[in-house]
Amino acid sequence: MKKLLIVTSYLVFFILGGLTFTYLSTTEAASNMKKISVFQDTINYYVDKVGKKPQEGQSGFIYEGTTYVPLRFIAESLGEKVTWDGKSKSVYIGDVPKFISLKDVKPIGSDEDHFFHYPSSIVISTGEKFEQSYQLGGYHGGGAVQDHTVEYLANGNYKGFETYLAPVKKLAAGSFGIGSMKIYADNKLIYNSGSIKDKVKVNVNLEGASKVKFEIEGSGLGILDPKFIQ
Repeated sequence: MKKLLIVTSYLVFFILGGLTFTYLSTTEAASNMKKISVFQDTINYYVDKVGKKPQEGQSGFIYEGTTYVPLRFIAESLGEKVTWDGKSKSVYIGDVPKFISLKDVKPIGSDEDHFFHYPSSIVISTGEKFEQSYQLGGYHGGGAVQDHTVEYLANGNYKGFETYLAPVKKLAAGSFGIGSMKIYADNKLIYNSGSIKDKVKVNVNLEGASKVKFEIEGSGLGILDPKFIQ
């Protein structure tokens, strides 16, 4: 073991291989942040029996029995490119997927969906602001929408669907949550959020699906930047 580091970011290290750690990688909100202490160590790398050496200062480290290594170095050693999207805080290894906003997809039986065709800016209970988003109980086109069901043709063209669900307003203590989303692929239930109490990420696999149906219900539920993935 060579050097004690106080690490406040996994992500910068994994992607950029930097020595200065300034942000903690979190799953959802700042409340999940914590500071950890790790020892940076010399790690030997081999790809198909050939030794590989990262740039100086990009050594991995071991934390609680798990070895962490520089992502960009490993991916490029395997012949894959690495792309970092700072806006969505996403890492892509290999090809970058194409995202199609739900507002731009025609539902079955209509040229547009009266709920998802009218996105707006949404501020959720954490204070975060999202564009291209929707609020159950808010006004969209023809009026306030409480519950909503819509179905789309997929024809195997989509690899997945993703969004965030979150309460728009802070819930009262002891609340069981507010609103929910169900997703069906070819009439089979593949996702059920249950009643939402906190911000959660939705990411479902739609490979091979011919039709996709969404059922959402409640009031005060935010559906944040929903999109299909190609």
